[in-house]
Amino acid sequence: MLALNERLFLLINASAHPDGALVAFASFVANDVVVAVALVLVASWAWGDHGKRAALLATAGATLVALGVNQLLGHLWYEPRPFMIGLGHTLSPHAAENSFPSDHGTFMFTIGLGLLATGASRFWGIVVCLAGVAVAWARVYLGVHFPIDMAGSAMVAGACSLLAAAAERPLGRHVVPFGNRLYDRSLDLLRFPSTLFPRTRSRA
Repeated sequence: MLALNERLFLLINASAHPDGALVAFASFVANDVVVAVALVLVASWAWGDHGKRAALLATAGATLVALGVNQLLGHLWYEPRPFMIGLGHTLSPHAAENSFPSDHGTFMFTIGLGLLATGASRFWGIVVCLAGVAVAWARVYLGVHFPIDMAGSAMVAGACSLLAAAAERPLGRHVVPFGNRLYDRSLDLLRFPSTLFPRTRSRA
């Protein structure tokens, strides 16, 4: 398994003389796409279907749980990053720390699968999952992760997306009504115009 992991890494990892444009693209995907995905959740809460807010909240909560699971797995299974064992080429600076599983991969895949599992958005779920594959490729290409790190992330994400599906109904019943009132009240206090930031009560 470890030998296969290293062989796959070397197949994906950048060459000794990579194309500069490809490196720049990979760096953007590896580090900045996660921000765009987080903004998708925020925008979906603010301007999307308010009836889907329980699903969005469940997806966000499952993502936090998944990242916590990563920390636990990191204590149980230590894997050095490729550059720590002198393997391949590293094109992005990173701390010398445990590589398994990938937090970036877990974040992307949990949100994507969570959006699908809860029914929050089939379109964005597919888009985010595909973006997660791109992030996984980019971080291996840049030499900061092994393929097995991304496979581990996908498995954690799959399990936690089921948690999101199970949590959606209880959250919709017990948490979202309070969250809606708090959100509307915050917008009122900040004097954000309702034409740009629709209130929940206006859609009741």
